[in-house]
Amino acid sequence: MVAWRLARRHGARAWRCVSGEAQRLEEHWRLFSRCQTASAPVESLEALSTELHGLVQRTQPTAEQEAAKDALLRQVQQAGQESLDGCQAELFGSAATKQWMPGSDLDICLLAPGMTAKASQVRGLRKVASALRQLGGGTHNIQPRFHAQMPILRWAPRRPDRAGALACDISVGNVLAVANTRLIATYLEIDQRVPVLLRAIKVWAKKRGINNRQRGSFSSFALTLMLIHVLQARPSPLLPSLQDLAIQHELPPLFLQGADCRYCSDSELISGALLKLQGDHGTNQECVGALLLEFFRYFGWVYQCGAIAIRDTSSFASKFEKSQSFYVVDNPFEPGKDVANIEVRLFTRLREEFRRAHALLCEGQPFDTLCEEPPQPGADPLAGMISPGRNAPLTLRGTRAGKDAGQTARSFRGVRAGVSGSANRI
Repeated sequence: MVAWRLARRHGARAWRCVSGEAQRLEEHWRLFSRCQTASAPVESLEALSTELHGLVQRTQPTAEQEAAKDALLRQVQQAGQESLDGCQAELFGSAATKQWMPGSDLDICLLAPGMTAKASQVRGLRKVASALRQLGGGTHNIQPRFHAQMPILRWAPRRPDRAGALACDISVGNVLAVANTRLIATYLEIDQRVPVLLRAIKVWAKKRGINNRQRGSFSSFALTLMLIHVLQARPSPLLPSLQDLAIQHELPPLFLQGADCRYCSDSELISGALLKLQGDHGTNQECVGALLLEFFRYFGWVYQCGAIAIRDTSSFASKFEKSQSFYVVDNPFEPGKDVANIEVRLFTRLREEFRRAHALLCEGQPFDTLCEEPPQPGADPLAGMISPGRNAPLTLRGTRAGKDAGQTARSFRGVRAGVSGSANRI
């Protein structure tokens, strides 16, 4: 019926586009629905675990890259001390959680007294920019991005291909980001399997083109919280909720910018909480490969809707209506704030990626197969090259085909949602 109405409105071209898209999606779900409840052979999961441990070794930064990172931090520290009274530079993000990989940018926060309001942060960054111009020696460009919710100063090398060239994003007074990093670092230290899984997921998401928050897909922080959520939900949990544990033991609150940032870091309390949570199931003995398979299965098939959280949020006024929340990742220290902000147009694409990864692992495929790059930017990872006006409504400016494709773009979303069922659950 939908396709018939589109044909009346837009002609034969729309009919061919819509019916072709519906057929492609139906074939896709038939192809991968066999893996909804399937499991991979034990031998392939053990081989996958070995492969993931090898991936960690291959993606570790070299001594020279670590030295370049430390040198950059010292330069920013010096510029901050020359510009702001009582300033201290601190890494946050992947570099602080030991998840930093060669080629990744650094995130640096300048902590200085009284730098919490946006206006004062911008003034501070302007002073730091002047100091960096003198210290940089003409090797870096300064790119101010003061209109963002958290103002930043991007310091990027003019020759990014030069050995040891690193870029960084500098913020002032970004204390919640530092607190989140310390929380994540504590989770990564609880079980040695967790950092291996996180690195593998980040490599997979980057290779598949779905690890870019600016383009509406997952940020690394969102992927990290999603992994912790899954590991907390195992029959024999690998991780407890560190924030809930702090409240249970009545640890004193730690308020930063109005948010209670307390969490438990006591190893004895954490071990005791895990033993209680695991109960009759005993200590979790799943290998890294089996846990990665479960991560893809959970977000490809189990997860339907609602906020993805790593703490009990029942005592907070919910800002997310469960039936209308899809790939919403709750901020640990600011419940009700979505740290993912996934674009609606990518919902089906992202679910396809989780199901594709799960299907390949169930077939015993190696991890490298999961990370094969899509044919071209913007291409459907399962349908191959995009043909505007035939299997995707990409707009080609200045052409008749672009106008026709643009007219049917909204129609495709309706057909895609109707076939996959994803949009009907949000």
